[in-house]
Amino acid sequence: MIITHRGYAKEHPENTIAAFDAAFAAGTDAIETDVRVSGDGKIVVSHDPAKNSKGLISLDELFGYIARKKDAFFFLEMKDSSHQLFDAVVAGIGALNAWERVHLIGFVNNLATAITAQKDFPRLRVDQILMLPLWSYVKLPRKSHAVYIGWLDGVAGSEFLFKRMVSPRRLAKLKEWFERRGFKVCGGVLNREDGIRYFQNAGINDIVTDETVIAVQCRKLPQQF
Repeated sequence: MIITHRGYAKEHPENTIAAFDAAFAAGTDAIETDVRVSGDGKIVVSHDPAKNSKGLISLDELFGYIARKKDAFFFLEMKDSSHQLFDAVVAGIGALNAWERVHLIGFVNNLATAITAQKDFPRLRVDQILMLPLWSYVKLPRKSHAVYIGWLDGVAGSEFLFKRMVSPRRLAKLKEWFERRGFKVCGGVLNREDGIRYFQNAGINDIVTDETVIAVQCRKLPQQF
C-alpha cells in the first residue's frame, strides 16, 4: 500500500482536499493526515499547532471526504493524547463503520489514549511510529495493529543512522520478528527510489511517502536485489 504523507504537497498545500485529490489522481492507495485540537477548541487537520480553526479542514469535513472516498484508506496522525481528540475521531470512524480503512497513527505518547482504548474498541486499528525500532528487542511496543519504522528524508542524517543500525538483512529479520508478535510492519517516510527499494527488498511494501509518483513506479517494477 502507498500512503501519501499529508497529501501530494508537490502540487498543493499539504493537508488540504486538493492535495488529497492530487495524491489519489497520482495513484496512491491512502492518505496520511494530521488531526489536532486547535487553540479555539475545534478539531482540525493541521500538522502544526493552530491558534484557531479558520481556514483549516474541520474533522467533520475530513470525515465527509472519507465518506465519499469509499475504497480509500486514511491514516489519521493523532497530534495529542487528549480524550477530546480521541473521542471525536472514533465517533467519526464509527459513524461511517470505517474501522478497517481509517487507522489512528502516531508516536506512542500521542497514542496513549488510543492504545489503552483498544480493549473497548476491538475493531480500532492503531499504528505506532517507532523512533528506535531495535529497542523493541529490549522492550516490546504495546499491542497495536502496526508499527512504522524508517527515516525522514528531510532530516539530515536520519537515513544514515537508520542504515548503520539496520542493514537490509537485519531489516528483513526485524520485519519477521515483529510479525511473529502480531504487528504489521510499514516503512516511512521514504521519498527516493533507493529508499523505497531498501524496504521492498525486505518484504515491506506498505510505505509512507511524499513522492507518490516514484512510489507508484517502484510498485510497478520488479523488486531489485
